[in-house]
Amino acid sequence: MKKVSYLFIARWVATSFALCVFVIQLLDVSNAQPPKRIVSDQRLADLDRFARAQIKSGQFGNIAYGLWQGGELLLSGFHGPIQPHGAESVSANTIYRIYSMTKPVTAAGLMILHERGHFELDDPITTVLPEFTDIEVVADYDENDRLFTYRPPSAPTFRQLLSHSAGFAYQSADRSPIDRKYIAMRAVEAPTGDEFVARIASVPLMRTPGSEWHYSFASDLQGVIIERLTGESLHAFLKREIFDRLAMQDTGFFVDDSNIDRISAVSRQGTGTLVYDPIDNLSEAHQSQTFYEGGHGLMSTLEDYHRFLELLRRGGRSGAVEILSPESVEALTTNAIHYQGTPAPQRGYGTQAGLGYGFGVSIIENSQVAGLSAPKGTYYWYGAMGTWFWVDPKNEIVFVGMIQTHDPIAPDMIAATMARVYGADTQLTQTAAAP
Repeated sequence: MKKVSYLFIARWVATSFALCVFVIQLLDVSNAQPPKRIVSDQRLADLDRFARAQIKSGQFGNIAYGLWQGGELLLSGFHGPIQPHGAESVSANTIYRIYSMTKPVTAAGLMILHERGHFELDDPITTVLPEFTDIEVVADYDENDRLFTYRPPSAPTFRQLLSHSAGFAYQSADRSPIDRKYIAMRAVEAPTGDEFVARIASVPLMRTPGSEWHYSFASDLQGVIIERLTGESLHAFLKREIFDRLAMQDTGFFVDDSNIDRISAVSRQGTGTLVYDPIDNLSEAHQSQTFYEGGHGLMSTLEDYHRFLELLRRGGRSGAVEILSPESVEALTTNAIHYQGTPAPQRGYGTQAGLGYGFGVSIIENSQVAGLSAPKGTYYWYGAMGTWFWVDPKNEIVFVGMIQTHDPIAPDMIAATMARVYGADTQLTQTAAAP
């Protein structure tokens, strides 16, 4: 009997202890303090004045933007009509072509498959894309774009593909003979991912894999890898694994007919006025005539894209939904560009001093050197028609901006909006030591 009493007491103590721990954890969550607000009302007003001024000056037709801290909306602005001379203003649900802001989404999709054991980051991509088994690298070329090549020491890896250091080129006519060959073969017009890979694999790499950062078709190849590993389209995979789970109902590679009137017009500078493009055919039937481009094919809204960025800011979790592990998010948002075996915090990539590059995003390694006001560790990217974003993990800030224009924009919208959010407060930026 005495033995039973002792056992009962022991169990009661253990249960009580567990209950206390649970209550303490619950109190910790309920008493969790929101992050200290770092953006003054004056800065918020200045940010909105800046946004309005861009419309008033006639740079582009409309702008939508949002600034969040700790998941709380601090400010949003919606200026200009959805369509030229229209009565309806843009909103958080206006649909924009986000172009290269597709890249971090595709990278996140590939990291989901990495977590499921489909590949290791340092495996060669030839395990899924055997077309590149015997690929060569350009050593030199003459005035007629005749190429002289050599065999690289190793095939590109998944890590290099994710960080755009695998050696591929893109499609800029003034860059290299490889870019020009991509254009001549109409690589982006390939009807399927397999045909796209065949076209890319028919010419050499522009750089030795792993030697340096080179903006490229790497994200489009990531999309093909996703399709081959899953046996489904890139659209179907991203919709099921990311968009549906985050309630990103207006994000995808095509737009339903019922939502045509929500698509923002695209402007360009005319003679003293803006000229607008006709509305593209963004239907599923038309968009599916070519492969789904993992590098620049998505359309989205301010509200939807914020949901995706909040997922990254929260370490891969949105409420009860976990899409990525914190380790995967860290890999995606940490500088992956290496020179002589170590990260290069000053040179970053290309000629962009003070920056690094992760998996589809640029990373601020030194704010002063980079000339950007956001703190070290902030990651950002943008799209060819003017959309842009940044995530500041230190201050729990997310910013998304949406415009649609063919023209170069001055001032640079990323730098300009960062400056209005952070000002010149060096304690907020916490820059690394100057080189």
